[in-house]
Amino acid sequence: MKKLAERLFLFFLILFLSAALSCCSKFFKKDRYIVATSPNNPPLVMIDEEKEIVGFEIDVIEQIAISSDMNIKIIPVLKGNLLHGLIDETYDIAISSITSSNGARSFENIDINYSNPYMEIGEVFVLSEDFKDYKGLKDLVNKTVGLRKSTESKQILIKEGHINIKEYTKIENTFEDMALGKIDAICVDLPTAAQFVHLNDEYKRIFRIHPDPITVKEYVIAVKKGNKSLLNRINSGIEKMKKDGSLDMLINKWFFLK
Repeated sequence: MKKLAERLFLFFLILFLSAALSCCSKFFKKDRYIVATSPNNPPLVMIDEEKEIVGFEIDVIEQIAISSDMNIKIIPVLKGNLLHGLIDETYDIAISSITSSNGARSFENIDINYSNPYMEIGEVFVLSEDFKDYKGLKDLVNKTVGLRKSTESKQILIKEGHINIKEYTKIENTFEDMALGKIDAICVDLPTAAQFVHLNDEYKRIFRIHPDPITVKEYVIAVKKGNKSLLNRINSGIEKMKKDGSLDMLINKWFFLK
């Protein structure tokens, strides 16, 4: 009887430990991570002609997954639901033009953690191909720069002095006016500049992007707070891409800065 009791005890102990290890394994490592994005901000994220989700940020998260040995599935969501879905664990990762200057880190959501930045670039100048002599802000003296109302760059241009500023409610109107010769330059965030200059047949031959930004935004990836293992894997992937040059290659691929 004593030996039978010992064997039964060992049997149930093994069953308990196996179940515990299985639970721990599922907790610490998932077979697949769901990545949410809002595909309405080309060239960061968009839907192509084949109805596939593509863009700079898609290339970034896919490369991070490869370098960090992660299996991912990308799904489209509404921009307003992006962070809420992380909190209720509908998905694991969010990447969609989340920046430190548009509320990502500024409101310090207690339920969200953010990765190290994978791109640090803000507003740039779009210039006419005829404006060959531009090298810096001093070359805009006595010229007119179009920009969206309430942008960070306005104060920088005012401080420089002797630069005429024309503010617009709709950024597309700045490109229309520059094509008509009504303004000399446009100051706008890099993704919007690339959207109009490189994805618009009307403007791609007459406008160019000057690559030196005058403001800085940090583009980051979001995960639910407490998921340190996943965040560490994402940060590790970002650092690998910075070191091997693949991040710079993707930036140049999508924004044509060189």
